[in-house]
Amino acid sequence: MVFNAQDLQRVRLAGAADPMWELTPAGLVTDFDAGCEALTHTSQERVTADVIAAFRKRSPQLWVRTLAAGDRDAVKVMLRAVRAAHDLLLAPYWVEVQEVVAAERERQAGVLADHGLGGVLRRIPGVLGWDGGVLRVRYPETRTVHLAGRGLVLLPSYFCWCSPVTWIDPGLPPVLVYQARRVTTSEKVGVKLSDAVMTLLGCTCAECLRLSLTPRSTSEIAEQLGTSAGTVSKQTAVLRDAGLITSTRRGTSVLHAITPLGTALLCGRMRTPY
Repeated sequence: MVFNAQDLQRVRLAGAADPMWELTPAGLVTDFDAGCEALTHTSQERVTADVIAAFRKRSPQLWVRTLAAGDRDAVKVMLRAVRAAHDLLLAPYWVEVQEVVAAERERQAGVLADHGLGGVLRRIPGVLGWDGGVLRVRYPETRTVHLAGRGLVLLPSYFCWCSPVTWIDPGLPPVLVYQARRVTTSEKVGVKLSDAVMTLLGCTCAECLRLSLTPRSTSEIAEQLGTSAGTVSKQTAVLRDAGLITSTRRGTSVLHAITPLGTALLCGRMRTPY
């Protein structure tokens, strides 16, 4: 990626986790329904151009050709597939995705304060080099993107892995999606419960909240605590009613994940948005 003086003044971090980029690119959004609406109104010219670019070295499947031809039924099938993928792959972990991306924004703000923009760019996973004007990143093929004064949006992603991702079309507003640093399970579970939280919630309920820092099923929490699933169900109901966790059914299990409010209570502070 080639920067000029204007680009250096227009580099910014995306404001929040983007549900569409976690699944499939559809412009920068923070609301899933808005992303689906954007997909619905994508022009046939744009779809055709993207299909041609994506399938330069192989033949597209029949359903892809039908989609590129503007068939409305094919668009509806695609949207149902995107929604199904969201419900199965993203929704159960969305609270954690938001937490990871928020923590990454906070971390990058510290890097910017201590080391400047160059420090931020050099520390992005997959970056091979930064010389003040050209950012070299690991990518499956050789490409050169001239930002040409448009700036660059850095978008931390929960599911992006190793190599950063950008648009197929270099003419679109520049975005670089990169792997957000995740707090490991051992780091999360290592959060100590304060006496105040223990007094407020009670021992078992507070432990359920702490273990929900990593999405877990009722049986998994019960196993960790050495108690019954029925006891955990009662405690998670209290936490859920208070807005401290969410509970999402996944097959025959129910997955419990902490909310930003629950994290704030557990850690003793609210994150300040940047």
